[in-house]
This record gives sequence, structure tokens and C-alpha cells, in this order.
Amino acid sequence: MLLHLLGTFQAAERSLGEGFNALRLEHTMSLRMESLVPIHVGLVGHIDHGKTQLARALSQKVSTAGLDKHPQSQERGITIDLGFTMFVLGKYLVTLVDSPGHADLFRSVVAGAGIIDAALVAVAADEGPKVQTGEHLLLLESMGVDTIIVVITKTDIADENQQTLVEDRMKSIVGGMSFTKTEFVRVSALTGRGIDTLRDVMLRTIVPKVRQKEGSFLMPIDHAFSVKGHGTVVTGTILRGQLQTDDILELLPQGMKGKVRSIQTFSEPRSRASAGDRVGINLPDLSDRVVSRGDYVCEPGSLKTTTGLILAFRANPLYRGRLVKRMIVSATVGMPTVTAEIMPFEIESGEKVIVDEADSNESNIALLLQKEIAAEVGMRVVLMRTDLSPTQMRIVGSGQVVEIPGSIILNKRKQRSGRVSRVRQNDVLVEGLASTKERAESMAGLSVRTVTGRKGQLGEPFGTRGVITAVFDGPVANTEKIIYERLVEEEYHFGH
Repeated sequence: MLLHLLGTFQAAERSLGEGFNALRLEHTMSLRMESLVPIHVGLVGHIDHGKTQLARALSQKVSTAGLDKHPQSQERGITIDLGFTMFVLGKYLVTLVDSPGHADLFRSVVAGAGIIDAALVAVAADEGPKVQTGEHLLLLESMGVDTIIVVITKTDIADENQQTLVEDRMKSIVGGMSFTKTEFVRVSALTGRGIDTLRDVMLRTIVPKVRQKEGSFLMPIDHAFSVKGHGTVVTGTILRGQLQTDDILELLPQGMKGKVRSIQTFSEPRSRASAGDRVGINLPDLSDRVVSRGDYVCEPGSLKTTTGLILAFRANPLYRGRLVKRMIVSATVGMPTVTAEIMPFEIESGEKVIVDEADSNESNIALLLQKEIAAEVGMRVVLMRTDLSPTQMRIVGSGQVVEIPGSIILNKRKQRSGRVSRVRQNDVLVEGLASTKERAESMAGLSVRTVTGRKGQLGEPFGTRGVITAVFDGPVANTEKIIYERLVEEEYHFGH
């Protein structure tokens, strides 16, 4: 048994004063682990709103970076990493995913949202909802989480009226959102008030997602480390398929392969695991130094790597900025977050034509990534402006991957303008579109338009200075501006 695969649990349990629970779990968990139904619950909320204390009150076992064990967390006094803790709730094995609340660490929250079945949203009774509370709710909605429990924390330092005021404000906020199940519970992690009620609400409210147990194995990695005498261990939640010891897995985007030596769930060994299980996988053939959060382990050859994606995208109506071409964003694709450039486009006669600004509702976007990632069609994507102040809405919008092309041709619209120099009985003369007679000859038959929307076609040159005749579908005025547009192809290669 690799007792240290997911952290030194006995020390963590003693420090939490849960010796009784630990002994009970040691006796029963190895017998029940594979029979319990896994569910994954996110824990989000504004900084210092009591998330970590709530996790301590609920949890029985602590996993990698759980409960602020990251050295910088202890030094700074805030959660800076995804923490994973566990407790048994009826027939369920609940993994609690504790995400940072600090504004600068919001990307870690995005990473956690992609693997959860439901979420606890912590709101301090003495402060009420903050900007990051709203961002977290929008994120959960964007990532398809449909069940939330709003937990009013720190009730020991707020009177009943203040608690009711905060709860009413939260009901107003979530009332206009698309969550299908919403519950409200008041607790104090310090005194224990409401914790049992919260457990009961979770038990009757949370339903695990349908697991994709068939198909090729796929798991995003949220932590990786080395265990002396055993080598690299990667941890994550299995999104699809099944796994057993001696299977060969591929690490992407690196393209390395390794054999599974052993599998554990919260320090308990198991011979196999499947979609929905949270596991630590011992892969001694790989070095932990090459593994990053957001990498994937999968069945060899089953997943693509790329630096470019096509998205079906929906803008966030609360984002006040513009969605312009070449805008730099932070893109979270499934688990990894990378810097990316957006190229909104429209389909015209089967061609992808770049537009200056994305539609305020739904649009097509080519996402040009600055780093290679592993991805597949159907993955959810969230775009953020992490360069903005935490007091502003930073979620640009969300969407799904609809295509992973090896390359893409985007057409850039080029314009040239001229003007009507003379209106004649059957046509007009246009100057400024061509500089020479030869150039005017080459433009014969091309389509043009006026700024007022009249459509026309260029004819023969008139004279030697580039003036050209044109016929329009209606009357045009002398000196009226004439526009000629053409599409110039720009090809992008992504390689996968």
C-alpha cells in the first residue's frame, strides 16, 4: 500500500481532531470503497468566507493540497490551490473540491468546476455576497453545474436578522439564473451549528451525473508528485472509461506513455476504477517534473493535442467590454487554462470570414492558443479577462469545442474605396478604385456597393488614369462613395 500517495493522512486527521472518524474509516473503507457511489462537490466563495473551516467540519480524509496544506497557503493564510477532502454520506463517497476565493486565483476555481456534480457556495453571514461570489455563480452556470447549495457561514458572529438579509439577497441573485436545484442552509463551522442539516440537504439534493464508463479512458490531472520508492503519482477524477493496474496510459500533451503500477482512492488500494472515481495513479515510468495541472492521462491515441480550436460561443451578458478580434484572454478548456487570442468569424458562402467584433449573444470563434493542450470536441470552455480589476466582471463568456482542425483558413475582408465622378445615362464613372488603365481592366466584372447599399458591377476602363465604368441596381449620386471588398485568406496551422 502506498500510504503516502495522496498525503500523510494520519497526521492530517490528528491535526483536525478527528481520530474517532479516522479509526472508523480505517476499519470500513477498504471494504466499502469500491461499492460507494462517488460524487464530487465544489466548494466556492469569496476569500475569508469560511470555506476551509466548512471543509474541515465536513471532511473525514484529506487528499493532496487539502485544507490549505500548500506551504504558500500557510504562509499567506488563504487557499491558493485546489484542495480535495473526503467523507461518506449514506451510499455516497463525497469528494469535496475546495477552490480558492482570492480574485487572483480564480483560474483554479475554473479548473475545479469542470469535474463537479454540484457546488456549495459559501457566503459569510457578516459580509454577504461579494463580486467573486457572483463570478463563482456565473462560472458554475457556464460549466453546466445545475445543483447548488448556498451555505450561509459564520452564523455565530451575525444575528438572525443579518442572516435573513444575506439569505434573501442570495435568493434574489440565484433566482434569475439557470440552476435547476437550489437550497439554502445556515451553518457555523466553529460551533457545529447546521452541519448535520447541511449533510441531510446534500444527501437529498445532490445526484451524481451519469458517468461515461464506456469508451476510452480519460482523466485530467490536478496534482502530480513523486513518492520515494514508487515514482510519480498523478491524481484526478476519471471523466470517462475504466482503468486497472498494468494498463498503458498516454500523458498529453507531452505524448509520453507509462504503465499503471497501482491505483488508490484516498489512500485505499484498488485493482480497478471507472468514470466518477477520484484516484491516485502510480506511473513510475513518467517523471513528475514534466507533468502540469491540466495535462491528461488517457488511452494511447484517443485524444488530440492542438494550439487551435473552433468554439460555439455565448457571451456573458454581464461582461461590459467588447469582444474584438485579436483580444487576449485566459481560456480554460476542460481543465487547463492557457493564454489565447480570439478570432470571431461568420460563415459567408461557406467561407469563414473574420469580423471585427463577436456578436453580443452567440458567435463562432477561432481560439488561437499560445500553448499546446489536449482537447476533444464537446469540452466546455470559459474565457476570462484576468487583466481586469477584481471589482469588474471578468468572465467574457463560455462555449463548447465544436472542431479541432489541423489548420484553418480565415478570410480577412479587405476594402478599397472610390467615388462616383460622373453620372451618365446608362452607367456611372468611378475613380479611385484603380490607379492605372491596366488595373481597371483587371477589375472588370467585379462586384461593388455604395455606402447606401446599392449593388453594382464594374465594367470597362474609361480613359488612361484608372477610371472605370459601373452599373448599379438603382440611382446613385455624383461623388457618392463606392466600396470594393475582397477576401484575403489567412491560414493557421495547429498541428496535432
